Amino acid sequence: MRKPYRRLLDLALVLAGIAILLVLLQAPPVTTPELPGDDIHRPFLALAIKQGKKAAESSCRNCHNPVDRPFSAGHPTGDRCLFCHRLPAKKPGATAPGH
Repeated sequence: MRKPYRRLLDLALVLAGIAILLVLLQAPPVTTPELPGDDIHRPFLALAIKQGKKAAESSCRNCHNPVDRPFSAGHPTGDRCLFCHRLPAKKPGATAPGH
């Protein structure tokens, strides 16, 4: 008596897994820019890796402000830079910042 119920449950779980996979495959590509890997931003990347994103974000306003480097039109204000600007993906064979 329990066998048909068990097979129905297994089928439901497999179908749910397939549905989740299809939804994930339809996700849009990543559009947020990475934190630049230049000499200016490299110390902040190292700080973000060692102490976390919030520690690195505390220094962003030193350069990115209305006087020195204003944000582009439509850019949100705030101090959560690394919420949108991704840390660079580690490339194969790349070394850690500062090494």
